Amino acid sequence: SGASKVKDAEDAIKQMGFAAYSLLDASNGLNLVFRVFDMFLAIFGSLALVVASLGIVNTLVMAILERRREIGILKALGAADRDVKMLFFVEAGAMGLVGGVLGVLIGWLIGRAINFGTNVYLARQALPAISVTAVPWWMVGLAITFSILVSLVAGMYPASRAARLDPVQALRYE
Repeated sequence: SGASKVKDAEDAIKQMGFAAYSLLDASNGLNLVFRVFDMFLAIFGSLALVVASLGIVNTLVMAILERRREIGILKALGAADRDVKMLFFVEAGAMGLVGGVLGVLIGWLIGRAINFGTNVYLARQALPAISVTAVPWWMVGLAITFSILVSLVAGMYPASRAARLDPVQALRYE
């Protein structure tokens, strides 16, 4: 390949006692910068995921406390534990769907703003317009699916907690 020939030529020049620097060296340095940046983004994304999951758990636990009477009535009317669990599980999934769609929409708007700003700068430099950001449709679907799955996992504990409520205690609660 061409890259190996560049490396061989660079090594031969260095063996002759000359200093040599190629675009291959520059691209290796750039690859390192992007790997560090990717790791930073992965850590930041993981923290955001944990915070979002805790927010969903907190929201659903508070919903259980606020709707104890409703849960008690449902159970007194014959709703099974799995019905109550499914109610909160679906609620968690809906939160994930809405959050995923809003996240994708906000990300798309930020990408459009970056493209716009870049093209304004390029126009001032008399350079042709380019598209800096691109998001394939499969990634949009994957992001929304992932947000729903994370919400469902986060909703497991509150849903099982709601299902375990004693109807007598829930109806007495005020």
